[in-house]
Amino acid sequence: MVAQYRAIADDLRKGITSGRYPPGTKLPRQQDIGAEYGVSDITVRKAVEVLRKEGLVESRGRGGHVVRDHPDHARLITRNRQIERDHLGYYSGPEVQHWRALPWNEGEHATRIEQALPPADVAAALGVPLDAPLTVRRRLIGDPDQPDHRQLADSWLPTWVTDGIPALTGQTGAGGMYDRVEEWSGRALEWREEVSVRMPAPDEVRHLRMPDGAPLLRAVRVTYLPPESGPDPLIIEVQDIRMSGALWSLAYPLQRAPSATWPPLPATSDYYKAP
Repeated sequence: MVAQYRAIADDLRKGITSGRYPPGTKLPRQQDIGAEYGVSDITVRKAVEVLRKEGLVESRGRGGHVVRDHPDHARLITRNRQIERDHLGYYSGPEVQHWRALPWNEGEHATRIEQALPPADVAAALGVPLDAPLTVRRRLIGDPDQPDHRQLADSWLPTWVTDGIPALTGQTGAGGMYDRVEEWSGRALEWREEVSVRMPAPDEVRHLRMPDGAPLLRAVRVTYLPPESGPDPLIIEVQDIRMSGALWSLAYPLQRAPSATWPPLPATSDYYKAP
């Protein structure tokens, strides 16, 4: 049997997704919901908390609970995943070429350069132990004209790279970190990304100005030099990029594999009965 608060949350969720409670409107008062379902205030609070954790509503204190623009029916800002040169000569994405460094909460604009332990997946990608401190370049960047359009980007660098290019532990100069690596290696860098979603940590909520209950969109970008010999690329950097899932979506092309070249060969059997 479904708990009462979950049944109430289900009904309210249907009201939100159907447009009965459109974005920007308040849910009925707690007392009114309780009277409609014949339940206590505690049960109603638990039901609304379910919706808050799902990112469907946000609390406005005495203003009640307001329905948020949700990714299921809001038009998000699409980030196309490709690397371009911006007008200053830096590698960048097409939608963020005008973004600039933003102040941290303490008012500091500069890239923060630290020695720290990397996240487990970053350490695995770089092939380093979990207890090995690495150089990390931390940036908060965004649109100067849109206060909520921002992202956190942590660039994790293996020791052999920072030993070979000391500039990466300080000011990198015109063109930035990637130009210094390409000058040092004499080769063109390549990139790949993995995208995931999780709930944000408190610091991420604060820096990204995320609404209550919004998920975090995380893109882990691996920068590498393709192998000159052997099967494995040479990984130069792993960048941990975080954005508000309430604002951003990602778009990327789907490439045809050799088995899907056009014109297609005719199908030869029932797909569901094929061995």
